[in-house]
Amino acid sequence: MLTNLEHALTLLRRQKPLVLCLTNQVTMDFMANCLLSLGAAPVMTQDAEELEELIFISQAININIGTLDHAFLERAKHALTQTNTLAKPIILDPVGAGATRLRTRAAKTLANGADIIRGNASEIMALVDNAHQTLGVESTHNVSDAKQSARTLANQHQCTVVVSGAEDFITDGSKDHALTFGSPLMPLVTGMGCALTAVIAAFRAVISSPYEAACIGTNYFSLCGSLAAKKGDKPGSFRTLFIDELYTADIQAMGRINHEL
Repeated sequence: MLTNLEHALTLLRRQKPLVLCLTNQVTMDFMANCLLSLGAAPVMTQDAEELEELIFISQAININIGTLDHAFLERAKHALTQTNTLAKPIILDPVGAGATRLRTRAAKTLANGADIIRGNASEIMALVDNAHQTLGVESTHNVSDAKQSARTLANQHQCTVVVSGAEDFITDGSKDHALTFGSPLMPLVTGMGCALTAVIAAFRAVISSPYEAACIGTNYFSLCGSLAAKKGDKPGSFRTLFIDELYTADIQAMGRINHEL
């Protein structure tokens, strides 16, 4: 996996793909900085008038429903139509699915055209079963609880699903991959999940396989978390160190962590 990761990262930094982010206003800055450090080129928009032009020049579209309202949902639906017409990949972050009927309906609508869906365990379960609820944007379930829901969702939409948490789980409905890297500090930094989805989108922009892009992107993100945690033990410093690790791309250090587990 690390050999594939190194090749994908080299390709990403050579191509510097443009990732269009229709996202929330809470984590926009962190998401943009993570993409820049990774080597991608982020662009954010809130104006429907420029949406078609930006989709046309982008290599991947990241939709995050964190600060959801009617205007955002209409832009996202329009992006879904245009993106599918142009055969551009959509990577969906169904933030808070299961918390309210509005969020769950919106996430299910957008999931219909998604190439990759990344959420926590409760969000993924809510996209399959309306009975499951989230605690706002926090998961009330473990990743292991959501594995079968993830497989079901992947088969329903012919997409790849990433369930993030203490263990990350990736599936395309037939193939599965699990990771146990990262750090307990990651949930204490606002926007970590949002940034993971954006990083996966950047790798998807240069990798043709959604499943491979999701595995490599999640692996790299989690390993950077492990490395950052070795240098800082508090959320504030960890946030900065994590962005630095995305930029540094120390594959040898990642190999040592991989060997330790």
